[in-house]
Amino acid sequence: MLLYEMKNIIKIFYEMENELIIHEWLEYNPEDQDNTILLILQNIYNVFLIHPVEKLIVKTNQTKGVFSPNIQKYIKEVQFPRLITDTKLRYIATIKSNDKTQSLGTTLWQSQLQEEANIIIRDVENEEESNIIIHDVESEEEARDWLKSIT
Repeated sequence: MLLYEMKNIIKIFYEMENELIIHEWLEYNPEDQDNTILLILQNIYNVFLIHPVEKLIVKTNQTKGVFSPNIQKYIKEVQFPRLITDTKLRYIATIKSNDKTQSLGTTLWQSQLQEEANIIIRDVENEEESNIIIHDVESEEEARDWLKSIT
């Protein structure tokens, strides 16, 4: 079920039967509209409060652009700490493009989170304890298979 859409930027879906939320990002920085992205991030947070699920698929394999430095800072310092403390989110399967340039925007927000001392994000191969596990995949089918295998 489509919960939220900002045309040409993001679609957010909820699958009650799979206890799963899906974010399909189309654009990270549309015409430098930080206020629009902040509104989207607030809506993402609200979705997790209304639909308390552990699993998320983030489709970024077709995403254009990179979050602005201000948005990256907000995600690192506000968005993810709130998601960790206030929601049940635990597993994120990220569908990334094989093209390094295409996946740059996703790689940036993932790497900045790994640097944050209060947020430990790891791939499933790492043995450290973590608040959220991010696992990169190549397709939605692979994402769904991984999420089924861990819960």
